[in-house]
Formats: sequence, structure tokens, C-alpha cells
Amino acid sequence: MDSLGGFPVIFKDRSKYSHYKAGLDIDLSPMFPGEKISVAAWKESVRIDVKNGSKASFGKSVGILGKFESGRTLSRKGALMDDFVECGQEWQVLPTEPMLFHETSVPQFPAKCVELEDPQGERRRRRLDESGIKEKEAEAACARLEDPSDRKGCVYDIIVTQDLDIAGAY
Repeated sequence: MDSLGGFPVIFKDRSKYSHYKAGLDIDLSPMFPGEKISVAAWKESVRIDVKNGSKASFGKSVGILGKFESGRTLSRKGALMDDFVECGQEWQVLPTEPMLFHETSVPQFPAKCVELEDPQGERRRRRLDESGIKEKEAEAACARLEDPSDRKGCVYDIIVTQDLDIAGAY
């Protein structure tokens, strides 16, 4: 693949300068100078970063991550959605939409997406009590992260996966 949506795609070996093993950049510079979308894979995780995104390039974007300017989550028809689980189900890929991955895996529409547990709920407390990796260890592994929401997500991911190395994905 040389391009995506008419924009050049540059494949990268990211292992030289990060925990990510492989990735690609979609160079938006031909139309939007200084902007790109970076995609990186680490174990079973994928990270997507929009670098220098602007209103010109993403101002009309609406999707599972919300509207570009406000971050408000909307349904496919534009209705405001405050329930993240409901929003995730709403944006599940439909059979009529183009295939993004080489293989399909369950669940596929009309089966619902698997819901994650409430990270502050009773199941989380039970899992923390039973886990080999304790919350303090996860917090230490994620301590270098400056953004509080990244730190919280990092701790949660470590507890769920029981893998301290997942901190490398942040």
C-alpha cells in the first residue's frame, strides 16, 4: 500500500525509538502541511495519533471518538450520546462498510461488541484483590506518564492484562 485516501503512506520500524514494533504514518502534508496520522502496533494493541490535526483537515470529522472541535460523542445520525457503551455499540462496523482488517473476528454485527467492565466497579476491585500484579505496581509502571487520563488507562490496562509491559504502549 503506497497511499490511503490519496495520502502517502510511510511504513516505519518503530522499535528503534519506542516500545512499538511497527507502524506507519499517513502523510497529510500534501493538502494539510505538517499534519499526519501515526499508527503503531504493540503486542495486540494499536495506537493512533493525529499529529497537528486542524479544523481544516478534521473539522467535519465525526465518529466513535466524537466531534473534532468539541469531543462530544454522537450517534451515526448526529444525536448526542453520553453513554460510552451505547456509543461503542452504535459505531460498530456494519457489514455494508468497507473491510479495514485482513481477517474478521467475533463479534461481528448483528452480535453486540463485548462490553468492558466498569474500571471503578465491583468486578475491578475483585480482580485487583485476585491479581498477581497489584495496583501499586501498575501505578509505578505508569508513573512516567504526565497525562492523568493516560496514567489511569495505563494502570487499568496492566491490571486487566496482567502485563506490566503494557505500560510501553503509552
